[in-house]
Amino acid sequence: MEKMRMGKLLVCWLLLCGLSLLAGCREEEKGQAGAPREELVYASTKDIRDINPHLYGGEMAAQGMVFEPLVINTAEGVRPWLAESWEISSTDDAAKRPVYTFTLREGACWSDGTPVKAEDFITAWTRVISGAVDSPCRYLFDVILGAKDYENEESELGLEATEDGKLVVTLEGDYSGFAHMLAAPAFWPIKEGEMAYNGRYALADITENVATLKPNTGYRGEKPAAGLALKYYYGDLAALETLAADGTLQATFGYAGDAITPVTGSNGVTGYYVLNTEKLSEAETRLAVKRLLAGKEGTGTLPENMTLLTLKDAPAVPEALANATNLTVNALDYEDYKAARDAGEYDLLYLAVSLDYPDEAVLLHWFASASESNYAKYNSEEFDEMLSKIDTETEESARIGLVKGAMQLLAEEAVLLPQDTGKTPLYCHASLSGITCDAQGLWDFGDAKYTA
Repeated sequence: MEKMRMGKLLVCWLLLCGLSLLAGCREEEKGQAGAPREELVYASTKDIRDINPHLYGGEMAAQGMVFEPLVINTAEGVRPWLAESWEISSTDDAAKRPVYTFTLREGACWSDGTPVKAEDFITAWTRVISGAVDSPCRYLFDVILGAKDYENEESELGLEATEDGKLVVTLEGDYSGFAHMLAAPAFWPIKEGEMAYNGRYALADITENVATLKPNTGYRGEKPAAGLALKYYYGDLAALETLAADGTLQATFGYAGDAITPVTGSNGVTGYYVLNTEKLSEAETRLAVKRLLAGKEGTGTLPENMTLLTLKDAPAVPEALANATNLTVNALDYEDYKAARDAGEYDLLYLAVSLDYPDEAVLLHWFASASESNYAKYNSEEFDEMLSKIDTETEESARIGLVKGAMQLLAEEAVLLPQDTGKTPLYCHASLSGITCDAQGLWDFGDAKYTA
């Protein structure tokens, strides 16, 4: 899944606004001296009305505040979140398929006061698997038993809710990264029927261009209940300009003047260069390209002509490479880019990889010898064996080591080269603190507060 999130937000408007946001907010603050603030007003051009995270549209920051997953991913590995714990076993038959049994956090509730149940996950996931919800990340569910060949409601899936409320998931085969995957928005729970929320916030009201998110009084999780209510303006640039000019906004994604220091978080996207090993078959040539991409002098023979396939909004190619060979840059819209990528029309490919699937092994599997998404045309028995070990290793620290080793092999052979990690700035009122952003690019306003 490749997609850019939360980028190019309000650039034209923000350049016009300059410092008016900060100045206006300060005037407002003076006028409300002594009155405690109970609301935070922020804005973006992203439409919040499509709140379903399975669709990967709309305003992901808001979705991440009203829904919570079974697990989260951290630098130390995957850890429980809505799930209190989980156990891994195997089926009793000869297939010995992996079975994950999740115990849900006691007291976890939807915003309507009803408990979060294993059935909520099964219903939500089945809707994605069946195609009732047109999710671009439907393919992530193929690791679940029966999902890939699902035809209708009579089809059997490896999903079960036990009498004591546990969620049991049987996989098609070995894949130890399954728990990691559950942090992805595609796997977040959605209650059937009238919309309810299990995150720190609940959507209380929504109109054509403003939504109100209030602290979820039914929230039971590792974090405390949210403090400030959120008023989120979106959509029309002209209206947002007015809000910025009169000092209504206290936070916005995008430039708001050199005098304001932003809070910077990941936008959940990492850029890579992929080298086509069929066209750049000599390791020495690929290593020369690797050095040039790093801004160093190339050592080795380069082809006289090279083609780079990239996206229109991708970063510019390093000058060192552009100056070293006759480089044709094909910067295309996404649909044209996909068609050219699938046709293999490149020596060098820019790949924007989203952390909407949080397990790095998903990206690694694209480079397996038999993979249809092997954009490098890479064929390595050593690498394929490493993938097999990654898929079966259930001890977290050992698996992290294997993933790092596989990524290192791709880099050493100049097949997959990380280039840049996208960032999103959030410009805030000077008295605001406590707003954070995780590695997936999901912002959390739940701990936001105003200082005196």
